[in-house]
Amino acid sequence: MKIKFVSQASLLIETTDCKILTDPWYMGTAFNDAWKLFPAPNWNNSMLDEIQYLWISHEHPDHFHIPTLKSFPQDFKDRVILLFQKNNTDKMPNAFKRLGFKNVRTFNNRTIYPLTDQTSIYISQIGQMDSSLAVINAGTTILNLNDCEANSVDCKNFKSDLGKISMVFNQFSMAGYNGFYDYEKHLPETAATIVNNMLENHRDLGVDVTVPFASNIYFCTEDNKYMNNFGNTPRKVYDRFMKENLKMIVLYADDTVDTEKLQTHSSEQALSKFDELYSNGHKEIDTPPIIELAKIKEAVKARSEQLHTKFPKWFMKKLQPVNIKIPDLDKTVTLCLDDGTVSETGAGQDFDLVIFSQPLFFSFNTLWGVQTMGVGARFRIKNKHEIWKWYRIITSLNNAEMYLKFKYLFTKDNVDFLRSRMKGGVNQLMYQLKRMSS
Repeated sequence: MKIKFVSQASLLIETTDCKILTDPWYMGTAFNDAWKLFPAPNWNNSMLDEIQYLWISHEHPDHFHIPTLKSFPQDFKDRVILLFQKNNTDKMPNAFKRLGFKNVRTFNNRTIYPLTDQTSIYISQIGQMDSSLAVINAGTTILNLNDCEANSVDCKNFKSDLGKISMVFNQFSMAGYNGFYDYEKHLPETAATIVNNMLENHRDLGVDVTVPFASNIYFCTEDNKYMNNFGNTPRKVYDRFMKENLKMIVLYADDTVDTEKLQTHSSEQALSKFDELYSNGHKEIDTPPIIELAKIKEAVKARSEQLHTKFPKWFMKKLQPVNIKIPDLDKTVTLCLDDGTVSETGAGQDFDLVIFSQPLFFSFNTLWGVQTMGVGARFRIKNKHEIWKWYRIITSLNNAEMYLKFKYLFTKDNVDFLRSRMKGGVNQLMYQLKRMSS
């Protein structure tokens, strides 16, 4: 197989009898204008002519990037087969079809499917929405872990299901932040943990080579630009792998690796390009627009009303009041998602979170907004961590259409999905809960 790195999480995988494109994001921003590509890709749509399959890992906009997908010509959308994980809802397959894609196939968790005469694929779901892709061809297996936070049990399952894995593509830097107020303390620890996880994945999977990708962005707004001072670089992770005597191949945009030449592939040119990019590359920082408080109040009230239709009252009680400082409005407010109220506090009132007006409005005006704010590192929190954790959990369940009122919970789609996730699902749930509580 030959694998070209295109941009961020986008790979072009060429097997002996097909080409598979993954997670195209080739223009503009992602996560409510919080991320920009770094480096920019060298892409034109004529490259689509020889591609038969398009894999989208999950709904996050650096993977399901609507402007890029809209830009693809209709003749490509008419003939390509779009590959996606089978979930508890048809929300994403329906979204693909609204974008003009005619052929959408969904795949069960942890099952090997023949794609062509010589190529098979395997999709494994990790966490609430993420999925990984294994491509099997001519006796070689590659694994695109993407955003999946795989632990040792997950890696054991990969080896059991797939056998020998030659190379893994793994995320190498921070894709968001839990928002701890004293970020100077937490972000270096988070960055180091990501490299340690890459090393553990490499060893646990028993792969020959790790390729770092899916972190080729920078944080591009006034309220999240501090993140750029703490992220990992390809050089940093490469040097760490070399210190541990583990093989890593670094690819710059447009570079290709051949699975038959892993041991002779040189990363020096790619590393030099990344060194230059991180030293001298321009990072344009944007100022977010100001959203008036009245619009924020309307969004919170509407979201509260919608959540009450899907979740029981006892569960909604978890969404207790938090005080939020809004710097660009020069206001502090008390926000309670349970009763849908936002009220200004008195002068000198302490705050629990700091959020600019636009990401605060976006958080409640869209189903996915609270998740997006975290991935975009658009908030900082110093008090009431437990309450805010419930804001994240309940809005995430809501976005995934995993509603907890009895009449919604035990639908056939939900039961079938939960049954499919039993293989490894409990392990992943416990792992994610542990991470959220830390």
